[in-house]
Amino acid sequence: MFTTFIGLIDIQSWWEVPCIAHFCSLFSSTFKLPEFYIEELEEALLTDTDAEGEVVNAKVCTALKLSELIVALLKGCDTLAPISSQISPSNYQMFLRRLFREKCQVYNVENPFNTDTDFEKLPLRTKILILKYLCDFRLDSEDVCNTIAGYLPDSIRLEPIGYDRNGSSYWYFYGTRLYREDRVPGKSKASKAATIWQVICFTEEDWRNLATKLDNSTNQKERALHEVLVENFLPKLSKLFREQERKRRARLLEHRTSSRIRLLREKQQQEQQQQQLEEQQQRYVRC
Repeated sequence: MFTTFIGLIDIQSWWEVPCIAHFCSLFSSTFKLPEFYIEELEEALLTDTDAEGEVVNAKVCTALKLSELIVALLKGCDTLAPISSQISPSNYQMFLRRLFREKCQVYNVENPFNTDTDFEKLPLRTKILILKYLCDFRLDSEDVCNTIAGYLPDSIRLEPIGYDRNGSSYWYFYGTRLYREDRVPGKSKASKAATIWQVICFTEEDWRNLATKLDNSTNQKERALHEVLVENFLPKLSKLFREQERKRRARLLEHRTSSRIRLLREKQQQEQQQQQLEEQQQRYVRC
């Protein structure tokens, strides 16, 4: 079992998760980041820890390795650029702490990684905040202005695809999910805490049910949202779902193959070391 049901509900209600995934998807080629979908990021986060931040199963094979993502982001930060070749999945935490000590002082924000606790053992919410900050820090690098100059403004800027009569916003990041941002009555609009996020479309059927629900609406905002769904999304849904599943399976197979190769190499190294030890012992006996 990968995680608790509570952990799954929590992670799907945090707006930072699709934002992190969207950032990495948008700049995957430019910043040399691993490609993954929102669901794969959630799976990687949830298979590392349970709701209390305890390691669940370090041997579970997922399509995304968080350590690989963190290393790729760290290597692109100016502060670490001169020593980027030294950063690896086995030692990234010392470089991550170093970056956060510097950047959090510059931005005068609380350092979420100001602890000796390993990243894997941190609470789920803290890990997500660290990843979101790390994406922001990556955009501070001097190479960003030149590398993203060719991007169209509309491809970088995220806006809701529509609204309903209650003032809720509907957000599409990429992939196959649709999110809804609901306003909390009585809260300030300037605060992120004034909204509640949730996934309202997981499956192709969810998308079609939403479009059907809005079909007979007389509300102007809902009619506009219905038009966007029918014209821009419904015709592409089947292909989107098939393509996402194909890529997910391919990445999972690649990671499983890589894991088997790594284990085989480790076994060979152990056997070689054992053989060398036995040869040394035999030479010692002869002497």
